[in-house]
Amino acid sequence: MTRDLGLYAPKRPHKLNPALIAMLFNAVHDLHGGRVFVLEIGAGAGEGGLPFLGRFQGDGWSGLLIEPHPGHFAALEALHADSDRVAVLNLGVSDINANLPLHSLTPEAQAQFRRVPRGRASILRDRIATEGIPDDAIAAVEVPFLRLDAVLEELGIDSAQVIAINAGGHEEQVLRSFALGPLAPALVLINAVAGTAADAAAIATLRAGGLQPYRLGEWLAGFAPGSLAVPLDELLSYFQKGVDGAGAADASETAGPGDPADPSEGEA
Repeated sequence: MTRDLGLYAPKRPHKLNPALIAMLFNAVHDLHGGRVFVLEIGAGAGEGGLPFLGRFQGDGWSGLLIEPHPGHFAALEALHADSDRVAVLNLGVSDINANLPLHSLTPEAQAQFRRVPRGRASILRDRIATEGIPDDAIAAVEVPFLRLDAVLEELGIDSAQVIAINAGGHEEQVLRSFALGPLAPALVLINAVAGTAADAAAIATLRAGGLQPYRLGEWLAGFAPGSLAVPLDELLSYFQKGVDGAGAADASETAGPGDPADPSEGEA
C-alpha cells in the first residue's frame, strides 16, 4: 500500500530521473545481496542509456546483453571483451523468427545530425526518417530476429533480476516473445513513448506480471509493490537534508524560498 505523503511538485521533475533509477538499482542490489543478473534487449554500444556499465564493473553484476545493430554490437563486444560475467549477443528479438531490415543513420549522417540521439536503430524506418533526415542518410542491414524464450532456453537462463527493453518501437513484439513471470524479475525497465498503443501494451504486460508501473522519463519502471526499499538516510542525503557537522544547520532551514538547497525550489 502506498501511503500519501502530500504533494511534491519540483520545477524540473525530469532531473530526478537519473537518481531515481540509481535508487532502484541500489534497491535491487540490496534485495539480492549483490547477485544481480541483467537481461538487456537493445543494449546499444553499452555506454549510453541506462547506467549498467558501472554496475558491471564496480558492483559485480552479471548479464546477457543483446544488440542487433552490427556496428553498435562491435562496440558493445569490445567494451566487455575482458569480462567473464557479461555475455553479448548480436541478434534482434521479436515475436517471430525472421530476418528483418534494421534501419539507422549512416556514420556520416550521424556526425552531421548531432541532435539525433546516437546509436538509434529500428526495424521501423519512420523512427529513423525524422524531419530533416534525407533518404540517403539512412542505411539498412538485414539482421536475424529470434523469440526471446528460444534464446533463453538455448542458453539455460531461467531468471533475471533486472530486465531492460529498448527496441526502437518494437518493444511490444519483444514482450510477446517470452513470459515475464517465470523469470521473476525484481525490476523491469521498458523504453516507451507515453500515450502510444505500445506504451499501453507495456503497462498492461507489467500489471499482468504483478508489477506496478511508474514512469521515469522515457522509461517505464515496473516492480512489485513493497518489494524494493531505499534506505531513508540515502534518500535524505540526496535531498540535501543532512547536517554536515555538530551545530550546523540543515540547508533546508537556512535556505530562502528560491534557494536550490530546497529540492522543491531547486534544479529538480
